[in-house]
Amino acid sequence: MAILFLFLFINCSGRSSKYNYVNYKKLNFPDKILRIKSERINRFDINHAGALGTLDDYIILIDSKGDNIIKIIDLRTGELIKSFGTTGQGPSEFISPSQIIQDPNEKNAFWIFDVSNRAMKKFNLDKILKNNFYPEAITHIRFEKSGSPARLLITPTNEIAATGFFFKNRISIYDLDGNYVRGFGKIPRKLKNYRFAPQHSHGFDGFISYSPNTGEYFVSPRLGTVIERYDKNGTLICTYIGPESFFPEYDIVPAGEYYTMTYNKKTRFGYINLEYNQKTNKLFLLYSGKYHFKQHDIPPEYGNIIYIFDINQETIDERLELDVSIHRMSISRDGFEIFGLTEKEIIRFKYKED
Repeated sequence: MAILFLFLFINCSGRSSKYNYVNYKKLNFPDKILRIKSERINRFDINHAGALGTLDDYIILIDSKGDNIIKIIDLRTGELIKSFGTTGQGPSEFISPSQIIQDPNEKNAFWIFDVSNRAMKKFNLDKILKNNFYPEAITHIRFEKSGSPARLLITPTNEIAATGFFFKNRISIYDLDGNYVRGFGKIPRKLKNYRFAPQHSHGFDGFISYSPNTGEYFVSPRLGTVIERYDKNGTLICTYIGPESFFPEYDIVPAGEYYTMTYNKKTRFGYINLEYNQKTNKLFLLYSGKYHFKQHDIPPEYGNIIYIFDINQETIDERLELDVSIHRMSISRDGFEIFGLTEKEIIRFKYKED
């Protein structure tokens, strides 16, 4: 035990020379492994599946190269029942929609985030099913004080929480009008030159989840196997790492008059998607493990392993091994099903039987 403690201490101390994380906890490989078969849902052609969300008996899909970008699919039949949204600047048009965000306070409402113009548009599913595709609300995120948000969620207190390419903080909080309220969490890389803070923030770009039970935030960079846990006041509670442990690796290089983050030979994709399920109070972590420059048939942004992290026990309980690699996922409200995306397909995985 003393040798193990010394090993972890030395490892964490070494990491601290490069990263400003605190309160490390190593996650171990779980004993329970489940192999799960897939079932294709969509009964129609998809051009390029970008993101998805589930809403009761429906899936909302972003088909970024489709004639109509937003598609509503009936989960019971796999049929496409409604589609809307062409490329453009209008209320029901999109440029680069990247995320479906469920409204926590309205059962049939969801938001679509367009990362290119930082616009969030709110839609009502009942109205869409009646061919009303006009958004109920449009929020433009004001980024001048924070930097550009990339991944968002909405809390039950109607705050927008985001990770992104920020000047200083790990998480930025906005109100529903898009005004910057506050930020917390440090950019995990120790910075010698704060001029490059947004580029380092880009290197730690990842997904964010929220527990309404405790008001805690969970963040994971795509290029590592790290989970940051923050309390409702923005204090970093714990830095979980593992089961296979590695941190984001990247370079900052000139790009014309500016600088940009770029991949290097050590760049490795870790948790490429993070989803919280309130009923089970667990995090679902889609894992890749692939190196950027060693990819073959399957891009490194895809994975076929899902680790399930028990928030109460602070352990990984299960490892799910999927028979198809996916790049995005959504968990049903009851926690029984996982829905994933390939480029052309929507896949259902039966995680548990009800």
